[in-house]
Amino acid sequence: MLDSQLPQPAAKRGRPRRGTDLARTTALIDAATRVFLREGYGLASIGKVAAEAGVSTRTIYERFKNKADLLGAVILRLMERMSTVLATVDLNRLEPRAALMAIARIMIERARDPDAAALFRIIAAEAHRFPELAAKKRATDKRCVDHTVAEYFRDQVRRGALSLADPDRAATLFLQMVCSELHESLLFGEDAALAGLDGDSHLQHVIDIFLLGATPRGAS
Repeated sequence: MLDSQLPQPAAKRGRPRRGTDLARTTALIDAATRVFLREGYGLASIGKVAAEAGVSTRTIYERFKNKADLLGAVILRLMERMSTVLATVDLNRLEPRAALMAIARIMIERARDPDAAALFRIIAAEAHRFPELAAKKRATDKRCVDHTVAEYFRDQVRRGALSLADPDRAATLFLQMVCSELHESLLFGEDAALAGLDGDSHLQHVIDIFLLGATPRGAS
């Protein structure tokens, strides 16, 4: 009998045998993302994620404390990707208006991403029952995005190009101005309004208003 005809051992569940630990964790987060987007946070479970990933629940619990911790990892990866994109733009080589437009366009593009939009809706819907979810997202936003923008603002203050008493707070406010209308559309499921939003016109107004308060007096 040919080897190919011999009975094959049943596939074992549990820790994947191939790939690095990072690759295995990435595969788990991929599976968790699919489950959260398909089921929502309330109906998702560690068991469903394990089934999606083809591993045991023990494999997941070795890496994540609970379902909220797993969703936190999904959110973190999404925000780290945005942070990586921001890092590819040499903001300090741009004058403030151009830099703010570059930052804002990245934020808008990410907010319109279907997976990011779905996760935003999940967190918004579940925040009252699971406040740790909103706390995780906000903490991740600050670490991955707000910090990058605040660092740019601090550099521009040192150069005298901007006048900001609190660059960290200014970064948070600027990003809220950029995304608030988008988030409102996402929150109420107004996809038509989201698709019809004139992005560049909106961003230009936001930047005009922000710079009106941030440009040093006497600067052109």
